[in-house]
Amino acid sequence: MTEDFIEAVRQAQSYFNHYHRYPIERLEADYQDEIRKFSNDSWEAPQRAARLSAAVKNYKTSQMLSFIFEIGIDHALDLTPLVVKRLCQKLFGRKGSQAIIVDVFGSKQRIHRSIHSSPAFIDELTERYRRRADRYWKSTLTDIERVKLGYRKKVNKANAKEAPQDS
Repeated sequence: MTEDFIEAVRQAQSYFNHYHRYPIERLEADYQDEIRKFSNDSWEAPQRAARLSAAVKNYKTSQMLSFIFEIGIDHALDLTPLVVKRLCQKLFGRKGSQAIIVDVFGSKQRIHRSIHSSPAFIDELTERYRRRADRYWKSTLTDIERVKLGYRKKVNKANAKEAPQDS
């Protein structure tokens, strides 16, 4: 049974990597794309902010799930949407994209609850991974801030070019 759970986690991870993984390079590319489109001629700040916010949320969800996959393989977990949601909430203080979680970990044929879904088991597991998850999450947030800072610098540079020069 343990091997079955590990294989199921690896299959879910493969599916996730193919369809939902959102690496830092993609976040950077999305921010760069916004810089290419940037112009003070049109008022598009709310739409730009929404696109960038969605990109950050996708990256955060991707990072959380990548961490959960490691735990799932290490402990041969029966990962269901409920187990993943509880782990994300306990380890990172957020739930992530439920649509992605259901797509990756859901199964229409399933009739039994995961043996790993109990709050007591989730609490025990999160205690084991708390420090590692905190370090991982700080690194994730640092990566996001680095991308945002680069974006702000380039936007400020673009604004400076477009600003009328006093002669």
